[in-house]
Amino acid sequence: MKSLNIIFLGRSGSGKGTQLSLLKKAYHLVEIDSGELLRLLAKGKHPLARKIDQVLKEGELVPTWLVVYLWFQKLMKLPLERGVIFEGSPRTLNEAKILEEALNWLGRQKFQVIYLNVPEKEVIRRLSLRRICPKCLREYSLEFKPDLKTCPVCGVKLIRREDDNPKAIRNRLSYFKKDIIPVINYFKKKGVLIEIDGVGSVEEVQQRIRKALD
Repeated sequence: MKSLNIIFLGRSGSGKGTQLSLLKKAYHLVEIDSGELLRLLAKGKHPLARKIDQVLKEGELVPTWLVVYLWFQKLMKLPLERGVIFEGSPRTLNEAKILEEALNWLGRQKFQVIYLNVPEKEVIRRLSLRRICPKCLREYSLEFKPDLKTCPVCGVKLIRREDDNPKAIRNRLSYFKKDIIPVINYFKKKGVLIEIDGVGSVEEVQQRIRKALD
């Protein structure tokens, strides 16, 4: 039986991380989160770290070759029977075609693209309530736990993500319109896109996704 492979798309703040975590457990998938991989890379001591960190803080995009390199680092280590779920990629139509070609070439032709559709106003509100643990990088929402000050796992004080500043948020929403909408339309024409209404409780949205996949 071939593995299920998922590409997860949506605006920043749409709840992709939360829904993805639930899908990982339900379908035993390995996560490939381009944003998290880049943030970890930016904390390194290599010459590129400062450059990557600067680009991320400004809400800009790193080069395609760097993202593709990070994909392959993870994909090449996985057996074909382990399904994967991509978050934060592809970010452009060119990346979408490269990723599609890579999945086909690696024997992962069975893939679905989930678009978690949440309006701009709602994601801006959600991002204003997002906090992160600087140690383990787990994310939390003050919407559900308004009094949460420290990470329940590490005990470290929660902070705002550095790329959750107003300028970076505007940049990310702008690039979604310019670059991600064409990706969504591309996969829609291919017949592999599932569009999900992302407004509602975590449980409601998760049920919609699973019903569509099953």
